[in-house]
Amino acid sequence: MKQTDNNEQEYIVGITNVVSKLIAGNEHISVEEAEKRFKDSKVYEYLCHPPVPFYEEGPEDFYEMYVNLKTKGLMIDNTQLYLKNNPQLYSLHPDD
Repeated sequence: MKQTDNNEQEYIVGITNVVSKLIAGNEHISVEEAEKRFKDSKVYEYLCHPPVPFYEEGPEDFYEMYVNLKTKGLMIDNTQLYLKNNPQLYSLHPDD
């Protein structure tokens, strides 16, 4: 296995461990059940098979995507959700 593959696998395992603990704490379930739920999600599939490698995304980003997908049907983090709900903040023509 190449070093890059090992690094990617360690990244996935590390993110999964933290996200599972966040889910478990917030949903009052076991870490094992939380990990199962996360691994069954579209967010986990995205983590394992991204269109481009992740460089800045941390566990919190994936947890937010998991929660937002579950509650709002949108697989986006809270920053993206905020901008989606406030398009005037990034409009090229603020007077429009």
